[in-house]
Amino acid sequence: MILSMTGFGRAETQNDEVILAVEIRSVNSRYLDFSPRLPKSLMPFEDEAQRLVKEKCIRGRVSLSAKIEKKPGVKNGMALNHEKLAEYMAVVKEIQDSSNREDLPSMGDILRLPEIFSGENREEENSLKDLFLDSLKSAIHEMNLIRAEEGENIATDFASRLKYMVEVTGVIQKAADASRSDIVQRYHQKIKDLLDDVSIDESRLCQEAAILAEKRDITEEMVRLKSHIELFKSYMETSKNEGKKLNFLIQEMGREINTIGSKTDVIEISHLVVDLKDELEKIREQVQNII
Repeated sequence: MILSMTGFGRAETQNDEVILAVEIRSVNSRYLDFSPRLPKSLMPFEDEAQRLVKEKCIRGRVSLSAKIEKKPGVKNGMALNHEKLAEYMAVVKEIQDSSNREDLPSMGDILRLPEIFSGENREEENSLKDLFLDSLKSAIHEMNLIRAEEGENIATDFASRLKYMVEVTGVIQKAADASRSDIVQRYHQKIKDLLDDVSIDESRLCQEAAILAEKRDITEEMVRLKSHIELFKSYMETSKNEGKKLNFLIQEMGREINTIGSKTDVIEISHLVVDLKDELEKIREQVQNII
């Protein structure tokens, strides 16, 4: 089964106090790259979110964002942290005594101090954490459904292109078989023309022509190319995500096709090699989007 790296998921949940919206999207990346953008109240749960994403998402640049709103009429839960305020004021007094100054921080300065307010209690924090992680799971599930659907489209495209490549390799094989005797005869004539003034045994002449023709033989490359195509198909049908293996096979197929093109001097085969390269390049572009 093929999964695309591109996907998007969104989930919105709520409890008695808040409404939480989570969005997750994924694009192409060689490895798993997690990029969260969370409001302050959800930052304590970032590690749990990252573990969940790593468990469900194998590869891709995954971006996570969330928006949290208090329901109308619900108190924001803020309360002055008297202990922290006392600590700050003790520091202010120490500064005053050491610098012989009497000015005090403004109300705005005090309100901006870290941890000057105490937030939700432990029970409320756990409730928010569960709400957030449940929303994230739903969003990931939706994203993976889209990934699977896109993967099916890619698999259909692969199947069509691979079928065409198999047909082309069949035509190449027939053309190579049909031209083999002509190639030997052509090399035989070329050697004879070059050595027109030199006496040479006819059997030796045929042997040299056969050796030269053998160097132009593409049988081994054709066998390996067909093997790579069949292996590519088998990886497409496995339950594992084989994007990296498919990418490797693309490279190997490209090598064989290039060798076939460089070894042949049959025009028909050269044109068919161009068709194979074109199809392989289109497959290569799609493979970059597979997990």
